[in-house]
Amino acid sequence: MRKSAWKAALAAGLLCGVFGAETAQAEMASAAMLSNTCDACHGPNGNSYGPASPSIAGMNAYYLTETMTRYASGSRPSTIMGRIARGYTEDEIKAIAEHFAAQKPERHFAQDSDAQAVELGQRLTRDLCDSCHEDDGYAAEDYPILAGQMMPYLRNNLADFESGMRDLENNPTMSAKERRKKIRTLQDLRDKHGAAGVEAVVQFYGSRR
Repeated sequence: MRKSAWKAALAAGLLCGVFGAETAQAEMASAAMLSNTCDACHGPNGNSYGPASPSIAGMNAYYLTETMTRYASGSRPSTIMGRIARGYTEDEIKAIAEHFAAQKPERHFAQDSDAQAVELGQRLTRDLCDSCHEDDGYAAEDYPILAGQMMPYLRNNLADFESGMRDLENNPTMSAKERRKKIRTLQDLRDKHGAAGVEAVVQFYGSRR
């Protein structure tokens, strides 16, 4: 091949590579399309109908991104989320998180609860939980929304924390001070208030609309 022709071919190849990369990036599916696969478990626009899956509509984008990243790396245990999260790139995970963060939280139906347990749960959560899960569980900067979550989901997660399946000590998104505080809070809840206190917290958060 003559030198001039070789240079032209090389330049064309480089341009194709550049434009090909830009096209691939531009052709990344929209956040709404990427998020469609989440609806089967987390409900339309992230508002869950199922007892085992949390609602993620309105959830903090930072928290969702960190959670998906931990699922993908295997540092957070899961049944199916680890396999799902590994199917997305970092940019796609960020897009999905931002999509759900922008959705309006909606609760499809009221959950059965005991009024006395709910009253106790409100007192306990305001004493023990509200510094992180703010505004009765409706708001949080770096933590999940608990208000209105399905009660079986809340029970299962508290049980996972207490059993050590969800390991607070190895959560890289928390500072050492935050981890100690959460561990102490869970221990205080169980030690001071027993199973009835734990259930009261579940019922209070689950009763929120």
